[in-house]
Amino acid sequence: MTTTTTNKNNITELECDYLIVGAGATTLAFVDTLLTELPDTKIILLDKKAAPGGHWVDAYGYVKLHQPSIVYGIASKQLEGNWLKCLLCQFMKPWDHRANKTEILKYFADFVNENEQISFYPNSEYYFDKDADPSSEFHSFSSVDGSVSYKVQVNVKLIDGSSNVNIIPHDNPLQFPVDDEVRVMTPNQVYDANNANPTEMLKNKYVVLGAGKTAMDAVVYLQRTMKIDPANIAWVISQDVWMSKLGGGGNPTAWGRALVKHDNDTQKAALEMESKGAMVRLDKKIMPTVFKFPVVPADELKLMQNVKTIIRRGRATAIRKNANSKVTIEFGDDHSPWEAFAPLEKCVFVHCTSPGPFNATKNREIGIFSSDKKMTLSLLFAPPISISMSCLAKVEASRRKGALDLKCMKRLMLAREGNPPTKDYTENELLDALIQPMLMVPVRPMLNLAVVLAICHTDPMVLMDWMKQNRLAFLSIPGYKCMAYEDVRMLQAKGAAGGVSVGLTEPDMNMLELLGDAIQPLEGM
Repeated sequence: MTTTTTNKNNITELECDYLIVGAGATTLAFVDTLLTELPDTKIILLDKKAAPGGHWVDAYGYVKLHQPSIVYGIASKQLEGNWLKCLLCQFMKPWDHRANKTEILKYFADFVNENEQISFYPNSEYYFDKDADPSSEFHSFSSVDGSVSYKVQVNVKLIDGSSNVNIIPHDNPLQFPVDDEVRVMTPNQVYDANNANPTEMLKNKYVVLGAGKTAMDAVVYLQRTMKIDPANIAWVISQDVWMSKLGGGGNPTAWGRALVKHDNDTQKAALEMESKGAMVRLDKKIMPTVFKFPVVPADELKLMQNVKTIIRRGRATAIRKNANSKVTIEFGDDHSPWEAFAPLEKCVFVHCTSPGPFNATKNREIGIFSSDKKMTLSLLFAPPISISMSCLAKVEASRRKGALDLKCMKRLMLAREGNPPTKDYTENELLDALIQPMLMVPVRPMLNLAVVLAICHTDPMVLMDWMKQNRLAFLSIPGYKCMAYEDVRMLQAKGAAGGVSVGLTEPDMNMLELLGDAIQPLEGM
């Protein structure tokens, strides 16, 4: 099957197996595994941006991965590069390597450009029509400037990877009023200005707005690279956050297990993980209220803790210019304004308040396998995102090959319903019910992993072995244990009320006994 192009009525007609919307880390991890499993597959890949890489294309210049490179990217190629070269040339252990923006963009671009099965259309936009027929084989997209339109015959599926968009300050201005003459800069602008004139930038004082990883990176960059005295940095934090400590011995499933152990008491769960060295916080006198999986190394945490001017008054609602060149941040009616520690002309507000990842709303209403002709990519497991997408591609490839264990899927569905089925479910409907988006429910990854292990083959060891060979999976790390069987039995032991308290539904709980039986060969692994 080939991709064909013909001109007709100023519309270019194309044909492919999969039309994939978005060319970021989400879709590229999916595409890579799909092509490994089904190498003859023809793919059309489109993105609004001019190059593959998603949010990395417009990210600030000093950004690096939170987590080690060894579990990020695509399964078929190491992001950290040759391990011997890491050791001998960079004097770095491969598992300590955290790729920067330049390395990541080259890595993704090389994958797309070197793969003959992928036809990439940059600067292009797919318009999702709520009224469109999801079963249709025909789809349309156009160049961003509208100069070229395309009609695509999609023989297998449309893959929507756009719901995982990571919204960054470069693409998202401050969402509250800022008076004229107040200097607001994104991390990108700070980076560019410092490269152009570091001496001039050293004369300013800086107010970092935001509590997420972008703000953490900005605080570190100001000190480490720009040499700003921490006394000249203020940090506006709407809510303190828990952080995973890089190298602290934690793993993506530890948080969910801690929550189950402590009956969904987030404070007790986080404090236990902190006592083990797996989680940290900015100030031990302040109890964080949220955890969104940021990962920080010890040296960066120390730099963050150097900043002593911390403003905790909720979300900023406005930045105002006052008399005598003074400038203040307002926080609504419940908190008093904060007067900045420098005059207007010497004060730079660093905008780090964008939503970041995990903010999509589309996939809250639409399942991953929403129709026979469409998939909506979404996290299955806790970050990094790459292994979730690789597993989804494995499931899709197993479906195409006829390798799914349909008998197991039907038994699980019967258990979920609790009664004889009211209909004869299609393969796709079974997948949509059994594999559900994580949606920041910390124990959902346990269930998703167990389901994937149970249904991708009649023997769960086949999928286990595949994951052990997949560089994106923590199971590829020597000594790491899956514990999927034990996790299912732990959830089962909590009973219906306990399971629901940690975010599972009654149908989820109903199928735990059968699910545990299906993956019992993995006990102790």
